Amino acid sequence: MAGSLDYKQIKDMTYMAIQYKNIEAIMGMLKANIYAATDALDCEEGVRFFSEKAEESPEIMPEVYFFIRRPISKKYKNIFRRLARQSILKTSLKITSRGLKGIKKKTVPYYHIGMPEFNLDETIQHNPLKIYEKSLSYKDIYGIKRKRQKRKVILILDTSGSMYGKTLLNAALTTSVLAYNMEKEDYSIVLFNSTAMVLKKIDNRIKSISNIIDEILDSEAVGFTNIHIGLEKGLKELIKIKENVKDQFGILITDGNYNRGENPMILAKKYPKLHVIGMPAENDADRGIDTCRKIAKVGHGKFFAVTDYKEIPRALIELLSQY
Repeated sequence: MAGSLDYKQIKDMTYMAIQYKNIEAIMGMLKANIYAATDALDCEEGVRFFSEKAEESPEIMPEVYFFIRRPISKKYKNIFRRLARQSILKTSLKITSRGLKGIKKKTVPYYHIGMPEFNLDETIQHNPLKIYEKSLSYKDIYGIKRKRQKRKVILILDTSGSMYGKTLLNAALTTSVLAYNMEKEDYSIVLFNSTAMVLKKIDNRIKSISNIIDEILDSEAVGFTNIHIGLEKGLKELIKIKENVKDQFGILITDGNYNRGENPMILAKKYPKLHVIGMPAENDADRGIDTCRKIAKVGHGKFFAVTDYKEIPRALIELLSQY
């Protein structure tokens, strides 16, 4: 029905939907005529309604923002973007809290007060005579000290035009999950479509999660898909970090259907390790998944296939928890 309404009618009906707090009707009006519906939302009442709605159903805010971010006035755009950002941060924090950050074991003398466990094998290996003579002391016991593993990760995200809003929402949420999970570690974020941009450099430790999300929320999912150029940018970031090569790896998130640039396998081989999370493709899904699988194989990494965009952040957490 909304498709047969003119500009003024859609604007009036959107305003009425605000009065009746009908979010489904508002979303319908936005899909029918984004400019007319946004015109009705561009006011104090619109902001107040969505501020309340953000408390009840925060997941709706990013989708609303992607609709209205162009036609909305600057005065209210910042408020709607803040609501979308808060929703993404809240969701990603919830996801991250269920994940495990990488830790590694280190064998040390068992003299630390409160050390939770000791290493029996190491103790026996270093003190066979004292054990035999029953003269073992605390200084002779070896314990296990757990130390957080410092990882160096390049997240390479496909934002080509074929997936638009879903892609940008996925990019914002996935990036936020990575940033929370690796708060005190080294990570870089690369977005690519026809070209590629480094959203966060691996040696930049002061750029906030909020700024990163805002940049993604205001970016464009446009152009063709050039996986090669995304991997190229990612590799340049990774080689900035020289030490601990075994803790360096890339994570490529794409549907695999590249239609620009060189064969990505060429660069995938140059990564210490390159994991791939395969997104569902709009077209030629089998070809895309096959490409993702091959990239992971030549990159000596793991391949995760997801059937829905909502699964991507959890797949990322599962991958990160293995390091």
